[in-house]
Amino acid sequence: MDLNHLPSVIAKYITASNKPDPVVFVDCFSENAVVMDEGKKRNGKQAIRKWSDQNHFAANVTLEPTKAKKIGDEIVLTCKLDGTYDKTGLPDPLLLDYHFVIVDDKIIRLSIF
Repeated sequence: MDLNHLPSVIAKYITASNKPDPVVFVDCFSENAVVMDEGKKRNGKQAIRKWSDQNHFAANVTLEPTKAKKIGDEIVLTCKLDGTYDKTGLPDPLLLDYHFVIVDDKIIRLSIF
C-alpha cells in the first residue's frame, strides 16, 4: 500500500498527532472505538481522549509513517516515533506498527505494537 494513498481518516490521525490537535485526533474514532496500547485496552471516546492526552500529547509524540500494508480488514501502518517520553532502553529509531480497522471513515479499532 502506498503511503500517499492512505484512507483519509488515517491521514487525519497522523496530521492531528503531529500538529498537535487533540480534538481532531479523538474525532478520528467512532463512539465505541477500542484502542490497545502498552497492553491496556481503552473503550470509547472518553477513554481514548484520556489515553491520548496522557500518553500521546503530554509526551509530544510525533509520528512519521514509513510503510503501510493491508492485512485482512486491517491497515498496518509502521511509524517512526519521536517525542519527550522516556526513551531509556528503547530502540533508536523506535518503530511501532499501528493496526487500524476503519468503518464509515472512522477508526473502530486501533492496536499499537
